[in-house]
Amino acid sequence: MSDREQVLLERAYVLHQRPYRNTSMIVECLTERHGRQSFVAQGARRAERRPRTPLEPFRPLRVSWVRRGELGRLTELEAERASIGLNGDALLAGFYLNELLLRLLPRGDQNEPIYRCYSHCLDRLAAAKPAARAVRLFELDLLDALGYRVDLEHDYLTGEPIRPDRDYVLEPESGLTTVPAMGGNKAQMTANHFSGKHLISLREHQLNDSDSLRSAKRLLGGILDLYLGQRPLNTRAVMQQIVEGGYSRQ
Repeated sequence: MSDREQVLLERAYVLHQRPYRNTSMIVECLTERHGRQSFVAQGARRAERRPRTPLEPFRPLRVSWVRRGELGRLTELEAERASIGLNGDALLAGFYLNELLLRLLPRGDQNEPIYRCYSHCLDRLAAAKPAARAVRLFELDLLDALGYRVDLEHDYLTGEPIRPDRDYVLEPESGLTTVPAMGGNKAQMTANHFSGKHLISLREHQLNDSDSLRSAKRLLGGILDLYLGQRPLNTRAVMQQIVEGGYSRQ
């Protein structure tokens, strides 16, 4: 980028930060209209220069920056409202969301729906909603916003609607199709098979029981793995403890 860019008081959340040189930090942000952005916060680690509004995750911010090239420089920072209070499983879930965004979002890709679904998910977590359910709905909305949406309406081969009394198999990069009849032998079902009832529950944003939550975790996790590649998420093992707790854990 050769032209100078200046943006004033854009809504943003901090996803990650790390030390930079002697007294500064590199801050990765999710912004409302400019997607994921990287900034230098000059002098942010120097006691007398630290911003009055902390650069911390889960705090709705307004940020201003200037940029010429790939890395911008923060010029103004203010809190839009109080930090979103996350505790326990909700806090771990919040860090999982941040890592997922850092891995999947290219810098500078404008995508306002992602900002909205992230903000809504943080509010659901803060409202003591079950963490597993909030995370599954975020993953579903994130895949949709990235253009990786899985069709939960139809069998991709026949075009017939998903039925609650049938089982389906996910074929990567194609979609869901009906499992051939197995004579009632559920032992032959695999981790890639899903109840139509659970698929409809996910499609309707319900997920009101442990079985549908576990099914959604298998489905969405399998799709996300296609785009995450071989390097595992650092927070995935911790989140496993949350989702395996099912609906009852907060």
